[in-house]
Amino acid sequence: MLKKFFAIMASSMILMSSPVQAAVLNEDYTLVEKPIPQLHKNKIEVLEFFAYNCIHCYHLEPHILKEMKSFASDTYLRPVHVVWDENVYLNLARIAAAVNSSGLKQSADPVIFDALFEKKIELWNPKVFNQWASQQTAFDGAKLLKAYNSLENSAETNKMDQLSRQYNITQTPIVIVGGKYKVKFDKGFEEGMKTTRELIEKVRNENSSQLENMRKLPKSLGASIAGKVNTGNNVK
Repeated sequence: MLKKFFAIMASSMILMSSPVQAAVLNEDYTLVEKPIPQLHKNKIEVLEFFAYNCIHCYHLEPHILKEMKSFASDTYLRPVHVVWDENVYLNLARIAAAVNSSGLKQSADPVIFDALFEKKIELWNPKVFNQWASQQTAFDGAKLLKAYNSLENSAETNKMDQLSRQYNITQTPIVIVGGKYKVKFDKGFEEGMKTTRELIEKVRNENSSQLENMRKLPKSLGASIAGKVNTGNNVK
């Protein structure tokens, strides 16, 4: 009986001491050569470069949407539609910008991808999109249309265009965590999402360490010197 007990304890100790598998550099992710500034400095950004007419983005999207639901309050998704021409991609980016500004990604994106890939609807044609969106019931089509036809839409679309060019985005999908870690999807989208979660935690720990180091620094050089002088004056 004791022998069995010790065998169980030994097995438990092995399990407890086994290191948790973490994302491996160059195997599960790579470093971004030119880090991308986040929209919100004190949070963790998951940047997604995608295109509505990209089949791999179509397959990744359910995983991204599911992951979004489990994001902590310090983490957010930043979807950026690539712009590779002034016709199809630019007009699809207009839709993405409208989806972002209206907060409809969870409900609208699956329907948009389905319309393009399954129903073969040419949503990059503004006239076609306006008619299609006005008929939607799976999400608030009127809200999306209002954002799509707003003055702000062009500005947001141009930002996506500039980001695509500035960072030389030549393929999709691309997921970057914290502006510096690029997820690899060589092992599939599920594994890629696992890597994404681990990188989110990595950035969170880095941010925490950075904040802790900043707290240890003196508020100013003057304050530091003053503290030393006061300490010296107290010595008798």
